[in-house]
Amino acid sequence: MGKVIAIFGTMDTKGEDYFFLKEKIEEAGLKTLLIDTGLASMAAYPCDVSSEEVIAAGGSSTEEIRRHERTYAFEVIGHGSTEIVCGLCRKGAIDGVISMGGGQGTLLAVMVMRELPVGFPKVLVSTIANLRTLPFEGVNDTVVMNSLVDISGSNGILRMVMTNAAHAIVGMVEHTEKAVAARETKKPRVGITMFGITTPCVERVCAILKAQGFEVVVFHVNGQGGKMLERMIREGMLNGVLDVTTGELGQEYMGGTCTAGCHRLEAGPERGIPMVVVPGALTNANFMPPSTVPEKYQHNKAYLHNPNLVLVRADQRESVEIGRIFAEKINRCTGPVEVLLPERGTSLYDSPGGPLYDEAANRVMFDEICRTLRSDIPVVRMDVTVNDEAFAVRIAEDFLKLYHLKGNGEY
Repeated sequence: MGKVIAIFGTMDTKGEDYFFLKEKIEEAGLKTLLIDTGLASMAAYPCDVSSEEVIAAGGSSTEEIRRHERTYAFEVIGHGSTEIVCGLCRKGAIDGVISMGGGQGTLLAVMVMRELPVGFPKVLVSTIANLRTLPFEGVNDTVVMNSLVDISGSNGILRMVMTNAAHAIVGMVEHTEKAVAARETKKPRVGITMFGITTPCVERVCAILKAQGFEVVVFHVNGQGGKMLERMIREGMLNGVLDVTTGELGQEYMGGTCTAGCHRLEAGPERGIPMVVVPGALTNANFMPPSTVPEKYQHNKAYLHNPNLVLVRADQRESVEIGRIFAEKINRCTGPVEVLLPERGTSLYDSPGGPLYDEAANRVMFDEICRTLRSDIPVVRMDVTVNDEAFAVRIAEDFLKLYHLKGNGEY
């Protein structure tokens, strides 16, 4: 039948641009399937899936949409687009997707693309690709291309960008098998979490596990890294997790910029995969720029990591609460799990002599973790820092025991 690329977007406002994209993809030898996400189908730009069908898939009708505010229409069309595109993906009816947009169009495209599988080809041309904005939170492995100019009528600059975008998605779809092959491994694959201030520990653990025949995937816990870790666990891409750096929980509690949201440290416990969990960098919150630090943290310990970033340390009361949240997440575990506590410090900065070290706050946090954890969950308190070699060795050795306890990774 040939490979098919789904093109979805608002034909009532950008039909000319989308049909140019369609033309370029088909010139390259692939088929297209057009989905109209506008408010009403346009006779000049006939699509395989009409606007009315998208709205119906979102649980409404064109007549109903006219009776509501713009936000209602956006939610309906976003939901309907997601249902249709993801349904086509599940059926194997499409091999890749591409969309374009300004602020609203980008938001809608992201709603769809974040629900598609990791590795499935997806390209988004956006007028706001050069901004640090919320639409790109959790955008998955979408290729985002800066449109350079507004997507509004034909001109040479926009045609150049759209031609590149068309060839990008064509290339991805044409070579999907190579990408899939690159992802495959005969080794058991495990995930491990790292921040710059826990790097020495993680690097030692990785070396030990690789020597034991594991493929180790490192996730940078800057918010996006934690979200992707959770997603890959849910999609069955990891056989185990060494969550050495759980600082995104503290980020979420304190309102830091590196939060991964309220569902961090939930996928692993729910799926029952082997886990070793450590409160690495748990009590730090990033704020950028430093002027954004909330007034309530003005008396907390803080460290200027660089001119645009300050790390704020949780005080004793906040550390206790963060420890409780950490333990309650782990209490959901349905598989083999162990908690390791480095009592002399949870990061490079939170260690004796470090700018964020607070022995008393750590002690009450560790006590709260032990008090809150289920009685059947092993917890080991060690008189070391998280980056001491002995701690890394213990993490790796204990994970190997849990992994083999599960049955050599056969789930």
